[in-house]
Amino acid sequence: MIRRWICWLLALLGALALRVAYTGWLAGVVLAAVLCLPPLGLLVSLPAILAARVELLPSPDRTERGNPASWTVTGRSVWKLPLGRVKTTVRTVNELNGLIYQSQKTWFLPGAGTRVSLPVPAVHCGLLTGKLVHVWALDGLGLFWLPLRRSGPAQLWVEPASRATGLPPFPEEEAPGVRPRPGGGPGEDYDPREYRPGDPLSSIHWKLSAKRDELVTRETLETVKPLPLLTLDLFGDVDKLDRTLDLLAGTSGGLLALDRPHTVAWADPETGELCRFSVAGENDLRRCLEAILSRRAPLAGKSVLDLAGVGRSLHLDPQVPAASDGGGDRG
Repeated sequence: MIRRWICWLLALLGALALRVAYTGWLAGVVLAAVLCLPPLGLLVSLPAILAARVELLPSPDRTERGNPASWTVTGRSVWKLPLGRVKTTVRTVNELNGLIYQSQKTWFLPGAGTRVSLPVPAVHCGLLTGKLVHVWALDGLGLFWLPLRRSGPAQLWVEPASRATGLPPFPEEEAPGVRPRPGGGPGEDYDPREYRPGDPLSSIHWKLSAKRDELVTRETLETVKPLPLLTLDLFGDVDKLDRTLDLLAGTSGGLLALDRPHTVAWADPETGELCRFSVAGENDLRRCLEAILSRRAPLAGKSVLDLAGVGRSLHLDPQVPAASDGGGDRG
């Protein structure tokens, strides 16, 4: 672009020199033509600029860390008008660890549209949010950079590496408990309670109701066996987070391969609030990982081991894997 401006300035100096040396009407026309070239080129390029739109999409939309991934930048023109050079800058933020990357590419937009790829640094786990921060195109004469319409942010999930790992020993499971069976129904174990409007007549305990002189209902109980509990801490440097999430994906995937539903729990690093996620299948595991990858993990924070009432769990620590009773030291 600088060379084109230099050429235009040289042409302008030549037109001025002609005007000084020759006062006829032709010198005036040449000078006016040279002066009008930049705004004329800008005006001619405006329809193509207004008809163009640039979109950002992930390719693919999710991948394992370490695998190749890219942003696909697609340029289209509503009126099929071509453009010259288009300069695009994409800013990528990893929502888990806060790392920021920026990449730039210059390309050409023909009337039929085109697409170009920009590599994504998918080396660490997390939700990558990409945004077109600058999209500019040169006018027909190559003298002005003009902004183009662009799409909103795009997202790419970088998941833990799903390497097969042997299951570590689990702590002794908690004793089964009981709870009211949803929907009621027949059963040997029950708790008596006061009658509530809507309870079926078949559930009324008539003998006990006669003794208490009020309606008493049988509330059927069912045995509940606690699910295996996996706990992890969501803070630390990027390498530790990657290893922790790899361990979570491998352990959880191994349990699902054995048809063993389980629970994943962690503490909010800032507030210490306990977060639980039940995992009974691959879709549950994917949603659990998405909930983890989309939140910011600081370098230091509150550990799930410091919370009371977590229960017996397998704490996933890539440095010292150990079972925990909840609230104890990290062994």
